[in-house]
Amino acid sequence: MSDKREMLKYLLLSVLVSLSYLSLPAQEKEPFEGYKAISAPLGIGAVVPDYKLQQVLNYKDTEVSLSAFSGKALLIDFWAVFCQPCLAQFPKLQHIQDKYKNELQIITVTSDSLPKVARLFEDIRYQGFNLLTVARGVDNNVNDSLFFVFPHKYIPHYIWIDKDRVVKAITGYEALNDDNIALLTRGESLAAINKEVNVLPHGHAAVYSYQEADIAEKFMLNDSIRGLIGYSMLSGYNRKYPPSSAIDYAGIYAERRIRIWNLPLGTMMRLAYGKMGKEIWEQELVTVPRVFFNVRDAEILHKLTVDFKQAPDTTADMYCYDLIIAGKGRGFLMDKMKEDLYRYFGVRGKFIRRKVSCYILSLVDSSRLGTKGGEPYVLGNMYYLKLQNADFSLLTEHIRTFNEGSKTTPYSGLESAIIVDETHFTSKVDVNITARMNDIPSLNRELGKYGLALLEGERLVDVLLIEDL
Repeated sequence: MSDKREMLKYLLLSVLVSLSYLSLPAQEKEPFEGYKAISAPLGIGAVVPDYKLQQVLNYKDTEVSLSAFSGKALLIDFWAVFCQPCLAQFPKLQHIQDKYKNELQIITVTSDSLPKVARLFEDIRYQGFNLLTVARGVDNNVNDSLFFVFPHKYIPHYIWIDKDRVVKAITGYEALNDDNIALLTRGESLAAINKEVNVLPHGHAAVYSYQEADIAEKFMLNDSIRGLIGYSMLSGYNRKYPPSSAIDYAGIYAERRIRIWNLPLGTMMRLAYGKMGKEIWEQELVTVPRVFFNVRDAEILHKLTVDFKQAPDTTADMYCYDLIIAGKGRGFLMDKMKEDLYRYFGVRGKFIRRKVSCYILSLVDSSRLGTKGGEPYVLGNMYYLKLQNADFSLLTEHIRTFNEGSKTTPYSGLESAIIVDETHFTSKVDVNITARMNDIPSLNRELGKYGLALLEGERLVDVLLIEDL
């Protein structure tokens, strides 16, 4: 089964932990495997047993049972240290915990090791996070009961449990808001949010029988279609799968196939015209602030500008797409995808130079920037960055990722957060920045320690112009 799983590398919609490549905010693939099954999964309406949690952080004890929170509703959040979309929900989770502290207990659960999680919380403590968390201990105990009664493949993943310990909903991040939390604490119905969109059967998706999948789904899940040399298919929304894209990097379709599940047109265009990474599966999307439109058709323009940060109002603007080419090579694959998008929607793109408002990374005092040497070291997320004897370019890319790369709405002045590096600095550096990366004033205070500044200005930058001419 693991060989099958490796046939398809998902470029999930998130900000990758790599400092060099961007993708979209949504869910990451859960990395755990090989757990010993303890009990059958629990679905909607099931009563949750009194599980004992171990390796507990941010609580008065290191072990606690669910019964300790009697009289409160529970929200269980499955997450991982590497998962940037998960970390992006921490401010919202902390707000909810503080607001509903007498009626709700949030429990964040991860398969990461206890020391690793404790270190993360120390690094981001300045943000005020004190969420009750359970992790994996030195004996590899990973709170198996929770992982197996609530199986999932994508994170963040939320289990909504009422005060009577009844499972009321299973959702992704899009349902996490005050209104739904209020419904949970009052014991009201959560049927409207209970989509269970990322609870998938165990094993590789291609094991679905034909009776369980429609014809378009069968094609997209098949890793070896006998006799097929090349084809292209556009289909509608499929609620079984989270938004994702994948380029095959092994098997008979290596560098010949791309599969897309439930993405809007604008995201597909940004993917098709994006830069290719060093690895076969790495495809950098054109960031939203660098996309401009010259589109006369109002309906198509709407499809191109769907804000994907939240779930769309209608699934009519979401598409599944499968492409197999007769030749081989990611460049050919992306060219064919561009042709398909023009054929299906009548739009194509081109790169031009345009003057836009942006933030300019400038070197004010070079004497503050350098390295003491040592083993190269890189660690960071949206709340901090630590570099030791590392390339300066990693600093720029990290800042760009959580500013320009995290925007989901069309360009609007400095709201675009486009980052232009004019330091001309190429040496190794040591950097320890503690600030939320998209909080420009706070970030500037930290950058000032190293003689750096983000200044407002206008520059000619490369942008993608999408047209229906």
